[in-house]
Amino acid sequence: MHQLHIPQRPLRRFASVLLSVPLLLCLLAPAGYADDGDLKQTVDPAEKNVDGRAVLDAGHVDIGPRFIDGTWRIQGRDDSKSPPVWRSLTDVVTKVVDESKQKAPDSQDFSFLNAEPGSEVFVIPQTQAPEIVWLGWNTQDPEVMEKVNRGVTLTMHSVKGPGHFSVFLQNGDLGAPDVLWDGDKSGAQDLWVDVNTHTHANWVFTEPGVYVVDFEVSAELVSGERVTDRAPLRFAVGEETAVDDAFDVAAPSEAETGQPSVTSAADDDPASASSESSSLPVVLLVVGAVTALLLVAVAAAAVRARRARRIAGADLPTAESKNSEEGTP
Repeated sequence: MHQLHIPQRPLRRFASVLLSVPLLLCLLAPAGYADDGDLKQTVDPAEKNVDGRAVLDAGHVDIGPRFIDGTWRIQGRDDSKSPPVWRSLTDVVTKVVDESKQKAPDSQDFSFLNAEPGSEVFVIPQTQAPEIVWLGWNTQDPEVMEKVNRGVTLTMHSVKGPGHFSVFLQNGDLGAPDVLWDGDKSGAQDLWVDVNTHTHANWVFTEPGVYVVDFEVSAELVSGERVTDRAPLRFAVGEETAVDDAFDVAAPSEAETGQPSVTSAADDDPASASSESSSLPVVLLVVGAVTALLLVAVAAAAVRARRARRIAGADLPTAESKNSEEGTP
């Protein structure tokens, strides 16, 4: 398992070197291409959940789903300590330090950053840097891998902050960036993630300040149930940004997010609900038809009984009447 220790003293900033666009692109190259070994890890099912506020400004952190007392939750796996622990996202602020500043590249491929070429942006890089928190996501919790059908969906619903926010991947050969989430886009932005996946990406902020990302993780279980949880992902960007300000920003309201839930696929299927409601008139018609048939049968039986009594009451029945009686159904 990868263990990252918080450095004892900060590294010097290489501002003059970072003016070079090619080097910037190298720093933004994904860890998966730079060294697959950096992404190899095993999540221990015995890893603990801890309560209380935490500020994560260095070390390895993954966002990921977990079952807590049978309930699906989105949490942060804090690997800056040994052994790693899991934290509720509502208890965490990710601090993006000034050492993360880089120059926005002068390339149309990076226009989605919404930053002037050469201007400073704050970057949580895809490759590990000791001075900067290394933020990614994983779907490697053993219970998640056992219960989830194929994979999960990570959804960014919205982001609030003073500048532009984006997350992207880039191939190690300096190919075009693959934009995963763009703060300029409205509506839900989904990302499919297979189970047993560990990924790191580039998280870019164009201005210092507090950012709050409305984040959700959902999945279909092998049992057919659908599970989802939604929580705020808080960032304090820049040394001058107070962490308390980030904690004070309200999470998305329950009216917007709904309660964390575990629902069956059938419950979520509108067609199923419609078919159940539309079947009621059919049932009533069938019951009515059966009742009518029973009434007809009772009436017919009564007629036959009266006829039989008339025949039985005759003093000397003729051969014709006797034959009629025997032929009566």
